Amino acid sequence: MSLERKGVYPGSFDPLTIAHVAIADAAVQQAALDRLDLAISRSALGKEDGAHAGVDARIDAISRAARARPWLHGVETDARLIVDIARGYDAVVMGADKWAQVRDPAWYGGDVSARDAAVAALPHVLVVPRPGFEAEGAEVLEIDPALAHVSSTRARAGEHDLRAPGTRRRVIVDGNNVIGSRPDGWWRDLEGAARRLVGELQAYAARSGDRVAVVLDGRPLQGLPEGVHDGVLVAYARRGGRDAADDRIVDEVARDRDPATLTVVTSDRALAERVRSLGARVEGATSLREP
Repeated sequence: MSLERKGVYPGSFDPLTIAHVAIADAAVQQAALDRLDLAISRSALGKEDGAHAGVDARIDAISRAARARPWLHGVETDARLIVDIARGYDAVVMGADKWAQVRDPAWYGGDVSARDAAVAALPHVLVVPRPGFEAEGAEVLEIDPALAHVSSTRARAGEHDLRAPGTRRRVIVDGNNVIGSRPDGWWRDLEGAARRLVGELQAYAARSGDRVAVVLDGRPLQGLPEGVHDGVLVAYARRGGRDAADDRIVDEVARDRDPATLTVVTSDRALAERVRSLGARVEGATSLREP
């Protein structure tokens, strides 16, 4: 029999914020937990249209944050109700607003007995304090009140300092491969297509908070020398000829101190194999572009 004490913290974590991490730290310490799962429902109750990132991307972000917290894990679940998500755990974490909802008979169609049965089925409840809500019947987590202003909505809106440390991806884009992934007439004006791609990546970087670099073939574009431009690092192949940009990308991955945290965006199979062998992740050429 395992003596591991496990807790679960349901949420959307879209994105994971510094407040989420502080809550996780407090829960593990106060409840003496050995493991805390951040549980993301594939179809979250009341938030079907609220997520801006896929579940896999959010789980990956939690995994990056967990590099400094080996007890932290991201998990997916088909369950939607807290009582179902919490089944089998020793503790469950929720906001005081959610705890008030769980204890409200109206949530159960006015059936007090159903409410009592649901509450009784929960493990030890750890509540995140919220102004205007009481935490009767639960243990209140000790959280820095300054974190009350932190929200995923604000982080998505561009306040990237609210995101949990280590969760921002580092992305290297195979520029010409991505340009060629969409039959939009790029072959008639390759320079214009390159500029449009950089613009798209700038918008993506501002929206996501990811650190983005793009490597292009050919000579530097006029007015767009190698360097950072509005949040995107623009780089060029160091030589002419076949696979020149690929070689630059491989060199950058090879010299990186932590290639496992890099994602290379390309649909070039040969390049994908080369960077994977160095420890980087790979995503297809269309993954960052708006439809």
